[in-house]
Amino acid sequence: LAPKPEPRPEPIRLAVEERPQVQPAPPIDAKDKGKELARMVAEMKPLLALAMEKDVDISEPKHLIDDAAVAGRERNLDTAIGLVRQSKVLLMNKLDVQLTSMLGTLREELKVASSLGGDVSRPTTYLQETEKAKASGDVEAAFVFAEKVRKDLQPITGRYNESKKKLASLKGLISDCEVFIVDTREARGLLVEATNAFESNDYGEVETLVRAAEEKLYKAIPNRMADEINKAKELLREAK
Repeated sequence: LAPKPEPRPEPIRLAVEERPQVQPAPPIDAKDKGKELARMVAEMKPLLALAMEKDVDISEPKHLIDDAAVAGRERNLDTAIGLVRQSKVLLMNKLDVQLTSMLGTLREELKVASSLGGDVSRPTTYLQETEKAKASGDVEAAFVFAEKVRKDLQPITGRYNESKKKLASLKGLISDCEVFIVDTREARGLLVEATNAFESNDYGEVETLVRAAEEKLYKAIPNRMADEINKAKELLREAK
């Protein structure tokens, strides 16, 4: 007898995972876009006010907001929303730059305050909070904490800051005088002495030396200008 054929194995059926149907997102209607635009513009107002308070140039962000307002009135809501987003990114970058500069100045002041023997524990804490707020993007809180640092340091570093400004003012005055070819040698010598006094934390001496240098320059300026006027008159007579 012929052998019976072996039964064929059942075909292996692979389980096919059924993928859920992806439903397209419902389109955003004009009403919702209008609400989004209004919300974004409302968020920008306090940021623009803060930037103006901190002397940050807002001309470019403000121009974009104005363009967005025009686009919104023309019902070009997508364009308007895009312009407001651009404005916010630009403004936040400018505020961040300002904060970075402020933090650098405050860190320097903390070192000075510490070297002068002041208690810097509280302003140090505020400075850390400023850095945290800045890192999280909360620029409004960052500026609030930075102002707390400045106020706490003021009683310690007030004369330091005042002397620093006086030195900067004297340098500017010397440069202006040199434009008119005024002899500034004595004033420059006094500036060097004042700078050395500043580095030694002798702020009273800084004030005395700066005042002496300014007096010498202010005395020289009118004479020099009178000479220039007389020369100009002579040139006019010759021209006639």
